[in-house]
Amino acid sequence: MKFLALNGSPHGAKGNTEQVLQAFLEGAREVGAETEVVYLKDKTIKHCLGCFTCWTKTPGVCVHKDDMPALLEKMRAADVMVYATPLYVFTMSGLMKDFVDRIIPLAQPYIIQRGEHYIHPPRYAPASDASGKVVLISNSGYPEPLHFSGLVETFRRWADSPGEELVGAICCAGGALLQSEALRPSFAWYMDATKRAGREVVEQGRVSPETQQVLDQPLISNPAAYVDMVNAHWQSQGVELFDILGEFQPEAQVPATAGVPLPPPQSMATMRDLVSGMAYSFNPQAAGDLEAVIQFQVTGEEAGRYYLDIAQGHCTAFAGEHPEPKLTLITPAEVWMAISRGEMNGATALMTGKYSVKGDIGLLMRLGQLFKKE
Repeated sequence: MKFLALNGSPHGAKGNTEQVLQAFLEGAREVGAETEVVYLKDKTIKHCLGCFTCWTKTPGVCVHKDDMPALLEKMRAADVMVYATPLYVFTMSGLMKDFVDRIIPLAQPYIIQRGEHYIHPPRYAPASDASGKVVLISNSGYPEPLHFSGLVETFRRWADSPGEELVGAICCAGGALLQSEALRPSFAWYMDATKRAGREVVEQGRVSPETQQVLDQPLISNPAAYVDMVNAHWQSQGVELFDILGEFQPEAQVPATAGVPLPPPQSMATMRDLVSGMAYSFNPQAAGDLEAVIQFQVTGEEAGRYYLDIAQGHCTAFAGEHPEPKLTLITPAEVWMAISRGEMNGATALMTGKYSVKGDIGLLMRLGQLFKKE
């Protein structure tokens, strides 16, 4: 069985869409499929002119002289077409849309009735009895699957033609998380389901309802934690939010209390001692000229407010709340203690809502460098 995959991401093999696509194709190859990936960003595909020359003067042949004719031949030889595109404004990328617009030479201009609908019939017979299967793969920066509804419906309608069927839609909400090496073990369940989908298309002709149900889940169960992380990233890039709709309601500011220097840690059994110990394990070489305040808002049985003040190559621990922290961590004591002991993955805990952050997400990612573990 031949799989032809079209990657419509401007990032090509370096994008988030590619990671989902390759997992799917790996599963297909495991059960004998032959796969090929075409990166549309590397092809010259001109806009359709709407001249209909491919239907009249030169049936099946477009007036453009570019890479599209060779791709149409590949399509005709494929049993399974895999369309992989990031979500752009509730639909496909411009690269993919140009490709889709240019496949009309494969159809005839006549309109016929099929069931309750009218369609253009295909120009060519299918390559084999297994031909006509369509798989959609997409990813989105939004944390919820709702945003894929327009894209999925487009492919559902498109595949409602003689000899074609949409046999699976893998739409990954929160796909930006796939770039994080630290988080990848947390998403093994999703990648495993994606590989299983590839195997099922080969062996069963479609993605099973059970696998599709898994793939319809977003990567994280706590979208608010994901949104906080994304917004903190843009804030760290200096991007200002203009609240022209009056819908963004920042949390009320908590009055700051005077900071009191923490004594040296007696052990690492309490959150207070843990924060104090971080100051003693500070790595000035990793910090460079960094000046920042890291605030801890600790909840649970050991609730408290502590912060670390980094300046001029030194780090000092305080009890209290700083008025202008660069990074704030809101965490139950037991969660941060478990992270510090290596019993819990910090990135996974963040994505699953066990703790949350405000401010510079880049600074959060540097904590492991700034504070050496003994």
